[in-house]
Amino acid sequence: MIHYLTYWILRAFSFLINLLPEDFSLWAGKQLGRAMFCLDRGHRKVALENLHLALGKEKSGEELLAIARRTFENLGMMAVEFFRLPRMDVETFKKRVKIEGLDEALKLLEKDKGMLLLLSHFGNWEMMGMMSKLIGDSIMVIAKPMKKNKRVDQFITKIRSSTGLEVVSSIKSSRTVMKALSRNRVVGILIDQRAKRSEGILADFFGKEAPTTPALAVLAMKTGAPVVPVFMVRNGFNQHRLVIQKPLELVHSGDIKKDVGANTQLFNHALESMIRQYPDQWFWVHRRWERKKRAS
Repeated sequence: MIHYLTYWILRAFSFLINLLPEDFSLWAGKQLGRAMFCLDRGHRKVALENLHLALGKEKSGEELLAIARRTFENLGMMAVEFFRLPRMDVETFKKRVKIEGLDEALKLLEKDKGMLLLLSHFGNWEMMGMMSKLIGDSIMVIAKPMKKNKRVDQFITKIRSSTGLEVVSSIKSSRTVMKALSRNRVVGILIDQRAKRSEGILADFFGKEAPTTPALAVLAMKTGAPVVPVFMVRNGFNQHRLVIQKPLELVHSGDIKKDVGANTQLFNHALESMIRQYPDQWFWVHRRWERKKRAS
């Protein structure tokens, strides 16, 4: 029953957001984020714990609190922008988003090895899907399915697909991704969620080991596809910067196990560097380093 209710709440929210004028709906999203910062004690606590762990030695408690608050505001605005994505066209995207490094990135496809995008829950990561329409070719992204609520999963996937993305389940997706890369396609992989200890490897992230997926490193080493970090940075009200960085220079020593670890570490550092520049735009509400301790 709760899953069914959640689905219809999201449908109603999407309907309402698309009825309102865009600037007003975005303002309302920011206020929603502020309200959730006050009301959602659980995620606020997680965000502050993560911030203290990552930046506690560099910033004061007041600064960390302000970062957490702005994080929630960003998430509120992102929710509004996400549900309005089906109405966005390429021209509108170009007006809202300043794109950096696209031409250089597209030249990498001349090597005919495809391209792997290092993605993260940063800024408005969902809006990056519009790049499919901009370059005229569907970008493949790997997404973890919401098994507990298939209706919501289908609804979210439909919105993502409206931007031109091809959304593929993360379950047994390796062959699908390798096939796409062999056809010189672009594939995006999120690397910043906590991996299961049985599947991930421990890599440094803000000075503390974090279970991290080795999938991106393994795929890059197997296929030779370049790994390009991409970030969508909120740049004021209803404005963004799409930062497409240069491909990372991967480690190839011949020791596969060590190379996977070294390259996964390289990816974490690339993400950490961007978060340090824009700390309020990352997804601090996720327990990145460890699971919540169960009460004994």
